[in-house]
Amino acid sequence: MPQRSEAGTAGEGDEEQRLRAALRHLQAEAGVLERLVYKHRNQHRGAAYFQYLLKVRRDLKLLLGAGLAEVLNAVFPVLACRKPANTILVPNKQSKKKPVANHSHHQRLLGVARLLSQMSEPVMKAAIQITFLLARSFFVDLCTAVLSLLARVRVLIQQMLLDVVSIYNKVTDLTERKQAVKISISGVQAFREYYPSMNDACTVLECVWIKDKFVLHEKVKDISQETQVENQKCCGPESTVQYETIALISEG
Repeated sequence: MPQRSEAGTAGEGDEEQRLRAALRHLQAEAGVLERLVYKHRNQHRGAAYFQYLLKVRRDLKLLLGAGLAEVLNAVFPVLACRKPANTILVPNKQSKKKPVANHSHHQRLLGVARLLSQMSEPVMKAAIQITFLLARSFFVDLCTAVLSLLARVRVLIQQMLLDVVSIYNKVTDLTERKQAVKISISGVQAFREYYPSMNDACTVLECVWIKDKFVLHEKVKDISQETQVENQKCCGPESTVQYETIALISEG
């Protein structure tokens, strides 16, 4: 399997630590927001800012329920070359408790990036409405608490968006390459090469700063012609086999 540089491994370690720390902080902020909504639900239910707060709470619940920690546990071993890339392309087994768990980790990472990109809008609108109340000296303590909470949430989701997009693009780049897989069965080691499908297009993500937030752009690209020619030389022009045994070594 390909070796990764120490600088690249260190960078991925920083991203992993930063994402996990942001996820923990976001869980804490979601708990604070839940208590604020519960405490003021009767008095402020009809206010415009409160409706946006409900949307922010909904988005936080969706994000925390997406199982990002589970996805990170599966993705980072692949980036560190401890597991083959095709392990995160296989859909997870569906269960009654997790009806949407049949998506692969790669697809779930894309879904998290899309959700993070949409979370900034209700946060900003809620902050604007809170500012109007604060300018009129209404509910000063509540407005100050909510504004500081929204500011922290906004910073967290923007940073998480950048990190998730970076990780997704790295995983997508790995899945476009041939992957050597070592399999040991009954004392026999088999080295196999995984060839990505030539028919599927891949999605590349990019964060663009527009006005006051990062906006997610998705670009669809096909696998390069050079990669197709190289892989066809190994597998044959009309071969449908995705795995090819290239060596067998008997353990002594």
